[in-house]
Amino acid sequence: MKTPLVLTSLAELRDFLANPHACEDLEEPILIVKLPEAIAPKDHSADSGQDLADSLRALPAVAVLLTEDAENITAQLSPAGKTADETDYLARHFDIITDNATGDLDDIAETVISSPQASVSLAQLLRAGETMSVHDALMAESWVYSTLQGGRVFQNWLQTQKPNSESASSETDSLPSASRQPAVLADENNDSLCLTLNRPERRNAFSAEMRDCLVEALRAARASPPPGGIVLKGAGEAFCSGGDLNEFGTAPDSATAHIVRSLRNAAWEMHLLRDRIRVELHGACVGAGIELPAFTSSITSAPDAFFWLPEVRLGLVPGAGGTVSLPRRIGRHRTAWLALTNRRLLPPEALEWGLIDLIV
Repeated sequence: MKTPLVLTSLAELRDFLANPHACEDLEEPILIVKLPEAIAPKDHSADSGQDLADSLRALPAVAVLLTEDAENITAQLSPAGKTADETDYLARHFDIITDNATGDLDDIAETVISSPQASVSLAQLLRAGETMSVHDALMAESWVYSTLQGGRVFQNWLQTQKPNSESASSETDSLPSASRQPAVLADENNDSLCLTLNRPERRNAFSAEMRDCLVEALRAARASPPPGGIVLKGAGEAFCSGGDLNEFGTAPDSATAHIVRSLRNAAWEMHLLRDRIRVELHGACVGAGIELPAFTSSITSAPDAFFWLPEVRLGLVPGAGGTVSLPRRIGRHRTAWLALTNRRLLPPEALEWGLIDLIV
């Protein structure tokens, strides 16, 4: 593995960003800036400077700030933290802030170096999404996701899946559609509506059928809202194990895939009903399994749940709305950390971050 470029002072960072060919000097698109202390807001004009911050934000690379004050800065930059004027001015223009206490840098570097296009695209998408509406940010995510489907890393990963694609089909896939239960069950209970992801034999892998069923149910609920609200949960041992790997790469082309996502966007429907939906999570909550719930205002989690965004190492970005929903709950820095370290987040830390609202 190649060694990322490490800068150890603001002067070095300024000199690097002043070079019009700075990115060409990066062997890999990751820049680590090691500063012992945070840069105080009062230092805007004298030390960091607007030009320095803007150049850093425009950098087509993953910018990591290594500082002893990482936890405090990241907490301030989360949606529940202080306002932007009270936080470290330069720090918020980095993509990830860490003290490397648990070896974050090794995991981040492994992701960026093995999947450079998706890593940089994620960073740029999260930066841009901060100033976009939810709808526009979802469209941007879909464009980026569609583009990356033609990328080298994803295509290489797809080739490794082909030998197993036929044998991986579940037993129920061969049954006539009329003999199978729907991928999403809709049950009215008194004055509320319970929606259940219903592919337990596949750990509720989020298939096109499940997406379409969920969108249909949510649109019906939006047209005629149940007085008691909506509960969303998953059948079996997992809430949702993420996108159905058997369907990855099966769209005719990436442009068509984008149009389909625009027409049948479960993330947008979740957002429109965010104050009426209560989500109950358990077991694996991977990819769509946490990206969609994060749009809602009420998430409860069982102690056995875990949350994971594995898409970047596959050559993609979160594509079920995660680059939009998670930053609005935990901030873009923690979202980038979760996606680029490839770590699994457990309920206690997820509760502390604000990704979930209650552990039951």
